Amino acid sequence: MTVNVTYNAGINPLERFLVANGLALVERIAVIGVDPPNTTTGTVLHNFPAEALPVTPGGGAQNIPRNRSILVTRASLQEDNGLGDEDEIRCRIVIEARNLPATITGFTDQEILLG
Repeated sequence: MTVNVTYNAGINPLERFLVANGLALVERIAVIGVDPPNTTTGTVLHNFPAEALPVTPGGGAQNIPRNRSILVTRASLQEDNGLGDEDEIRCRIVIEARNLPATITGFTDQEILLG
């Protein structure tokens, strides 16, 4: 069985500038079971291989049409308990920014508040 995901990745001018200067945008797609119905949480059934988005340098926004597929067994999409019942799935798409500076955490000096 083929799971196909088709969408358009909209890249804004700032993201394009950052990509031209070392940022990488990586697409991560997970196939998830939908329980309870109409939710966006659930068990991850499959993960597509991560893939860098082909962002090109330039001004203005960029629209990148995406069409990804993976081949899986029907049995691996069984997310409900009963065999032969209907299973609900959806895909979660995450665009991950890589090569950003590490997060820095700092603290102020402690202050003592008089009671």
